[in-house]
Amino acid sequence: MILRHRLRKALHPRPVTPGRGNGPMARASDIILVMMAGLLVIAAAFKILQG
Repeated sequence: MILRHRLRKALHPRPVTPGRGNGPMARASDIILVMMAGLLVIAAAFKILQG
């Protein structure tokens, strides 16, 4: 019975809830890490351009 439920669920996925992305939501720590990496790249580029 569980196997039948899983098969039916896999064959007929529920429609995506409006307003949300299809992928998993990003955690705040991931967003902060990406922003910090971007700041480091900008600072390095600025230093190189300044000489």
